[in-house]
Amino acid sequence: MNNRVITSLLAVGAAGATIYGIRKGIQNGTFQRLPQQLSNAMNNPAAQQFVQNLGTTSQDMQQLSSVLDTDKPEQQGETNNLNNQ
Repeated sequence: MNNRVITSLLAVGAAGATIYGIRKGIQNGTFQRLPQQLSNAMNNPAAQQFVQNLGTTSQDMQQLSSVLDTDKPEQQGETNNLNNQ
């Protein structure tokens, strides 16, 4: 079978499963409780600590990235010098 056909069938299947899940969620009332559950989860101290840790990790990654970016031109210059010899 052609890859495009398989991809299309998978996309149609995923869309159908999504529609089915949303219909069932609306019928059994899951989506009516969802906003309150999300609000409770975000006010949870453990969730707040997790989000705070993600921010710290993001800052650390940005610092590491800036350090690595400052090292790049020297390394590229050394590579170019080796190629020119």
